[in-house]
Amino acid sequence: MNFNIPEFSVSEFSRSIKRVVEDAFGYVRIKGEIVGFKRASSGHLYFTLKDENATLSAVCFRNAAGLVNFEIADGLQVTASGRITTFEGRSNYQIIVEKLEISGVGAILEMIEKRRQKLLAEGLFDEIHKKQIPFFPKIIGVITSQTGAVIEDIKHRVEARCPCHLMLYPTLVQGEKAAAKIISAIKFFNKLKTNRPQVLIIARGGGSFEDLLSFSDENLIRAVFKSEIPVISAVGHETDTTLIDYVSDLRAATPTAAAELATPVLSDIKNQLNFLSERLNFLPENFFAEKFFHLKNLQRYIVDPVQILAQMNERFLMFGNKFNFLVRNFFEKKSEKIFSLQISSQLIFQRIRAENQKIEFMSERLKSGSEARLKEAKVNLENLSKSLKSNHYREILRRGFALVKNEKGALISSVANVKIGEKISVEMFDGEVAMTALNTATNAG
Repeated sequence: MNFNIPEFSVSEFSRSIKRVVEDAFGYVRIKGEIVGFKRASSGHLYFTLKDENATLSAVCFRNAAGLVNFEIADGLQVTASGRITTFEGRSNYQIIVEKLEISGVGAILEMIEKRRQKLLAEGLFDEIHKKQIPFFPKIIGVITSQTGAVIEDIKHRVEARCPCHLMLYPTLVQGEKAAAKIISAIKFFNKLKTNRPQVLIIARGGGSFEDLLSFSDENLIRAVFKSEIPVISAVGHETDTTLIDYVSDLRAATPTAAAELATPVLSDIKNQLNFLSERLNFLPENFFAEKFFHLKNLQRYIVDPVQILAQMNERFLMFGNKFNFLVRNFFEKKSEKIFSLQISSQLIFQRIRAENQKIEFMSERLKSGSEARLKEAKVNLENLSKSLKSNHYREILRRGFALVKNEKGALISSVANVKIGEKISVEMFDGEVAMTALNTATNAG
């Protein structure tokens, strides 16, 4: 009963299935999520398309892969157009992709957000890793397209603010190969031994969402993180944000803004230098003026030693007279009290001896106190004498300074106050030198 059933070899049946599948479907468009993505060294792309219930193997050969203008990664929703075919050796089927398109912005945003969260968890965006942008770079490396307005805007802005050497590494700034090209540029600048830039600017102008996808490439983000040279990102317009903005050491809203962040304003630096130069010229004159003012203040506190001793002697005599008066007054009062009382002579002599002891004790205290005051006054006098000597202007002259005076004896503090042919005198610590001014010259500042 089974004689009418056709009989095939395995190869014959596989070829029959191949013809049926290819004839039935031909050119198709299939939507799904990419998983298991691999890029072969030959340039071919291998991945699987899947949805909730099924999977489909896919291959995109090198020629078609070169037409893909966005980054391919697992989790990306795409629409693949191509031919369905079977592989006879394994009895499975696949799609040979001739065109690959993104299947919605939402899917890309979700993929980028997952990648951002992953890199954030690894610490690539932490502020602690941000490198300081140099204040005055001599060489700035620029990674962008050789044509277009971006490089011209950067050139003009740098030239207007602070002219310095720009090194351009021309590269693609959109498409599947853009990320790899930019990575090569970063590595090139970092490997330079001479004429190495102090800062890098990675820039491109505005574009569509798909045009900017290269700047969210994971390998590019890691290359920026590893760069020893600080990186300023300037991608798209101010409202555009890519993952490179999170990892770069500084983010600029536009390429022009990046040029401003990388360079100071030369005119401002010149003004600051002029201010410091004027202040430096003022310091010596101000120093001498302060020293002379200090000497004049010290003179107010210095008193003639003879006058001090006379004052101390006068005070000593005053205390002595007062003491004599108090003793005499004391004895008079005591005598009156003794005569007014009828007491024994023995008690009187005892009281006299006690009072004599008090008198001797007070006399000793007065004597020791006077000697201590005299000794303290002598020490103070010696300190004042030393201070006067050390702050004398001749001590300042001994350290290499000199006083310049005109014929009238007035001090000269500026070259502008000296006339050619004028007679001047230069006072040093051990004497004066008379001379005539032959010429004058001022410091350039």
